[in-house]
Amino acid sequence: MTVSFQPSLRTLNWPHLTLLLALPPYAWVSAGQPPALVLGLAVLAALAWLVWCERRWPARADWVAGVGEMRRDAAFLGLNTLTDALGGLLIALLALGLGKAGWAAGLPPALALPLAVVLGELGPYALHRWAHHAPLLWRFHVLHHRPTAVNASNSVLAHPLNVLWIQLARVLPWLLLGFAPQTMLWATLFLQIQGLAVHANTRGGLGWLTFLIGSAELHRWHHSLRIDEARNFGTAVPLWDQVFGSYVYRPGRSVDRVGCAELDGPTPGWREQLLAPFRCCRTDRA
Repeated sequence: MTVSFQPSLRTLNWPHLTLLLALPPYAWVSAGQPPALVLGLAVLAALAWLVWCERRWPARADWVAGVGEMRRDAAFLGLNTLTDALGGLLIALLALGLGKAGWAAGLPPALALPLAVVLGELGPYALHRWAHHAPLLWRFHVLHHRPTAVNASNSVLAHPLNVLWIQLARVLPWLLLGFAPQTMLWATLFLQIQGLAVHANTRGGLGWLTFLIGSAELHRWHHSLRIDEARNFGTAVPLWDQVFGSYVYRPGRSVDRVGCAELDGPTPGWREQLLAPFRCCRTDRA
């Protein structure tokens, strides 16, 4: 199969690319504002943008989120916002002991930011891949794989404990290496925006950028109902998948069905899904 690295403009995922192009001007406009405000506004705006684009240019019409699904996802967005706040408190406590200016603080921004992104993906990549093999972790992670569609709305569908361990795994190496606060802020924002964009039900791909940053074209394979296709454990960047042999890129092809075969019957409410990991359930996943 011949892979084109120069796709036509019409085949590009413009909703995703627009978000990436908006980051530099947003950094300039929001300079000096509280980090929580900078992150919160950007994530909500990005989510609203992607949900709107999904309705205008969906990759699959049957994957567009309905009102009921969006109500469920909004509940998890609220819960995980609180989880982020708790994680921020824990990180602040860690920073008191570990967060001192280190060698990474002296790096030029053009080098520090991509390095922070790559290192910030390593821990979450390892835990994500482990969660697909370890029954205990899978109990908490399976919630994210329950939907039979992949879209921006259900990108926030995750168990709070899953969110917490990813957050801590991302920030710990930054604190140990002493990255500058601004570098950590913008690396976090890029990672969060990518987490939304790779789930978006929007048309197109990223061309040659697919080998450098995560895309919906890649991440949909991760949600495949077929376990042998459910690879691509990284979200923001595919580097660690490429290094450790879990990278799947099939240009011109799309995943058939997504979801989790071990879960059948009607989808329970959000309270039941929160409590499900603490009850006996089938947890095996290869």
